[in-house]
Amino acid sequence: MKSLTYISFISLLVLKIIFMSCFIFQTESNNLFFSTNAIASEHKTDSAIINTPIKIADGNNESNLAFLLKQKTELKAQQEELAAIRDDIKNKIEQLTRLREEIKLDLATKETIEGKKIKLLIKAYSAMKPQSAAELIGKLDNDFAVELLSQMKGEAVGTILSCLDKDKATKITERLAGK
Repeated sequence: MKSLTYISFISLLVLKIIFMSCFIFQTESNNLFFSTNAIASEHKTDSAIINTPIKIADGNNESNLAFLLKQKTELKAQQEELAAIRDDIKNKIEQLTRLREEIKLDLATKETIEGKKIKLLIKAYSAMKPQSAAELIGKLDNDFAVELLSQMKGEAVGTILSCLDKDKATKITERLAGK
Protein backbone atom coordinates (compact mmCIF):
# COMPACT_ATOMS: atom_id res chain seq x y z
CA MET A 1 0.00 0.00 0.00
CA LYS A 2 2.80 2.31 0.87
CA SER A 3 4.55 1.72 -2.42
CA LEU A 4 1.33 2.35 -4.31
CA THR A 5 1.02 5.74 -2.62
CA TYR A 6 4.59 6.61 -3.52
CA ILE A 7 4.08 5.60 -7.13
CA SER A 8 0.87 7.63 -7.43
CA PHE A 9 2.55 10.62 -5.81
CA ILE A 10 5.52 10.46 -8.15
CA SER A 11 3.28 10.01 -11.18
CA LEU A 12 1.23 13.05 -10.17
CA LEU A 13 4.43 15.04 -9.76
CA VAL A 14 5.66 14.00 -13.21
CA LEU A 15 2.29 14.89 -14.74
CA LYS A 16 2.40 18.28 -13.07
CA ILE A 17 5.88 18.96 -14.48
CA ILE A 18 4.73 17.91 -17.95
CA PHE A 19 1.64 20.15 -17.81
CA MET A 20 3.69 23.10 -16.61
CA SER A 21 6.19 22.57 -19.41
CA CYS A 22 3.39 22.47 -21.96
CA PHE A 23 1.88 25.64 -20.49
CA ILE A 24 5.17 27.50 -20.63
CA PHE A 25 5.77 26.34 -24.16
CA GLN A 26 2.24 27.34 -25.20
CA THR A 27 2.44 30.86 -23.76
CA GLU A 28 5.96 31.28 -25.10
CA SER A 29 7.07 32.37 -21.67
CA ASN A 30 10.32 30.56 -22.16
CA ASN A 31 11.69 33.82 -23.61
CA LEU A 32 11.43 35.28 -20.16
CA PHE A 33 13.77 32.67 -18.74
CA PHE A 34 16.06 31.74 -21.60
CA SER A 35 16.32 34.87 -23.73
CA THR A 36 19.81 36.15 -24.54
CA ASN A 37 18.58 39.71 -25.23
CA ALA A 38 18.40 41.78 -22.10
CA ILE A 39 15.98 44.70 -22.07
CA ALA A 40 18.51 47.02 -20.43
CA SER A 41 21.09 46.42 -23.14
CA GLU A 42 18.72 47.69 -25.81
CA HIS A 43 18.76 51.33 -24.66
CA LYS A 44 19.24 53.40 -27.81
CA THR A 45 20.03 57.06 -28.27
CA ASP A 46 17.91 59.36 -30.43
CA SER A 47 20.41 59.23 -33.28
CA ALA A 48 20.46 55.42 -33.16
CA ILE A 49 16.68 55.34 -33.32
CA ILE A 50 16.57 57.76 -36.25
CA ASN A 51 19.26 55.87 -38.18
CA THR A 52 17.75 52.43 -37.51
CA PRO A 53 16.07 51.08 -40.66
CA ILE A 54 12.39 50.35 -40.26
CA LYS A 55 11.14 46.97 -41.41
CA ILE A 56 7.81 47.13 -43.13
CA ALA A 57 5.72 44.03 -42.54
CA ASP A 58 2.68 44.69 -44.65
CA GLY A 59 2.52 44.86 -48.43
CA ASN A 60 1.70 48.59 -48.62
CA ASN A 61 5.28 49.80 -49.18
CA GLU A 62 4.37 52.91 -51.17
CA SER A 63 2.16 54.43 -48.46
CA ASN A 64 4.74 53.59 -45.80
CA LEU A 65 7.47 55.19 -47.90
CA ALA A 66 5.36 58.31 -48.36
CA PHE A 67 4.73 58.45 -44.61
CA LEU A 68 8.42 58.09 -43.87
CA LEU A 69 9.33 60.82 -46.38
CA LYS A 70 6.75 63.11 -44.81
CA GLN A 71 8.20 62.41 -41.36
CA LYS A 72 11.70 63.11 -42.67
CA THR A 73 10.68 66.49 -44.11
CA GLU A 74 8.92 67.39 -40.86
CA LEU A 75 12.02 66.50 -38.87
CA LYS A 76 14.20 68.57 -41.18
CA ALA A 77 11.84 71.55 -40.79
CA GLN A 78 11.96 71.18 -37.01
CA GLN A 79 15.76 71.03 -37.09
CA GLU A 80 15.89 74.23 -39.15
CA GLU A 81 13.47 75.93 -36.77
CA LEU A 82 15.57 74.87 -33.77
CA ALA A 83 18.72 76.15 -35.47
CA ALA A 84 17.03 79.52 -36.08
CA ILE A 85 15.93 79.69 -32.44
CA ARG A 86 19.46 78.80 -31.30
CA ASP A 87 20.92 81.58 -33.46
CA ASP A 88 18.36 84.03 -32.10
CA ILE A 89 19.27 83.11 -28.52
CA LYS A 90 22.98 83.56 -29.28
CA ASN A 91 22.29 87.00 -30.75
CA LYS A 92 20.25 88.02 -27.70
CA ILE A 93 23.00 86.85 -25.35
CA GLU A 94 25.55 88.90 -27.27
CA GLN A 95 23.22 91.91 -27.19
CA LEU A 96 22.70 91.55 -23.42
CA THR A 97 26.46 91.27 -22.90
CA ARG A 98 27.01 94.50 -24.83
CA LEU A 99 24.28 96.23 -22.80
CA ARG A 100 25.86 95.06 -19.55
CA GLU A 101 29.22 96.49 -20.61
CA GLU A 102 27.57 99.79 -21.58
CA ILE A 103 25.85 99.97 -18.19
CA LYS A 104 29.16 99.30 -16.42
CA LEU A 105 30.79 102.12 -18.38
CA ASP A 106 27.90 104.47 -17.64
CA LEU A 107 28.07 103.68 -13.92
CA ALA A 108 31.81 104.25 -13.87
CA THR A 109 31.36 107.58 -15.66
CA LYS A 110 28.60 108.59 -13.26
CA GLU A 111 30.75 107.71 -10.24
CA THR A 112 33.64 109.70 -11.67
CA ILE A 113 31.43 112.74 -12.24
CA GLU A 114 29.93 112.46 -8.74
CA GLY A 115 33.43 112.13 -7.28
CA LYS A 116 34.51 115.31 -9.06
CA LYS A 117 31.44 117.15 -7.78
CA ILE A 118 32.10 115.98 -4.22
CA LYS A 119 35.74 117.12 -4.46
CA LEU A 120 34.58 120.51 -5.70
CA LEU A 121 32.15 120.80 -2.77
CA ILE A 122 34.89 119.74 -0.35
CA LYS A 123 37.14 122.50 -1.68
CA ALA A 124 34.30 125.01 -1.40
CA TYR A 125 33.38 124.02 2.19
CA SER A 126 37.06 123.96 3.19
CA ALA A 127 37.53 127.49 1.84
CA MET A 128 34.53 128.84 3.77
CA LYS A 129 34.58 130.15 7.28
CA PRO A 130 33.78 127.31 9.70
CA GLN A 131 30.58 129.00 10.94
CA SER A 132 29.18 129.38 7.38
CA ALA A 133 30.15 125.82 6.44
CA ALA A 134 28.54 124.51 9.64
CA GLU A 135 25.27 126.30 8.86
CA LEU A 136 25.15 124.75 5.39
CA ILE A 137 26.20 121.27 6.54
CA GLY A 138 23.59 121.50 9.33
CA LYS A 139 20.89 121.74 6.67
CA LEU A 140 22.21 118.75 4.68
CA ASP A 141 21.12 115.14 4.98
CA ASN A 142 23.26 113.28 7.54
CA ASP A 143 24.48 110.70 5.00
CA PHE A 144 25.62 113.38 2.58
CA ALA A 145 27.19 115.44 5.38
CA VAL A 146 29.14 112.36 6.55
CA GLU A 147 30.33 111.71 3.00
CA LEU A 148 31.55 115.32 2.65
CA LEU A 149 33.21 115.51 6.05
CA SER A 150 34.86 112.08 5.69
CA GLN A 151 36.86 113.38 2.71
CA MET A 152 37.86 116.68 4.29
CA LYS A 153 41.02 117.34 6.28
CA GLY A 154 40.81 116.68 10.00
CA GLU A 155 41.31 120.33 11.06
CA ALA A 156 38.48 121.58 8.86
CA VAL A 157 36.17 118.81 10.09
CA GLY A 158 36.94 119.64 13.71
CA THR A 159 36.24 123.34 13.32
CA ILE A 160 33.03 122.75 11.36
CA LEU A 161 31.75 120.15 13.88
CA SER A 162 32.44 122.56 16.74
CA CYS A 163 30.16 125.13 15.08
CA LEU A 164 27.31 122.67 14.40
CA ASP A 165 24.29 121.98 16.58
CA LYS A 166 25.34 119.50 19.28
CA ASP A 167 22.75 116.81 18.29
CA LYS A 168 23.65 117.02 14.61
CA ALA A 169 27.39 117.03 15.43
CA THR A 170 26.93 113.94 17.62
CA LYS A 171 25.07 112.00 14.91
CA ILE A 172 27.63 112.93 12.26
CA THR A 173 30.52 112.05 14.57
CA GLU A 174 29.01 108.64 15.31
CA ARG A 175 28.60 107.96 11.63
CA LEU A 176 32.14 109.13 10.90
CA ALA A 177 33.35 106.69 13.55
CA GLY A 178 31.38 103.91 11.82
CA LYS A 179 28.83 103.21 14.55
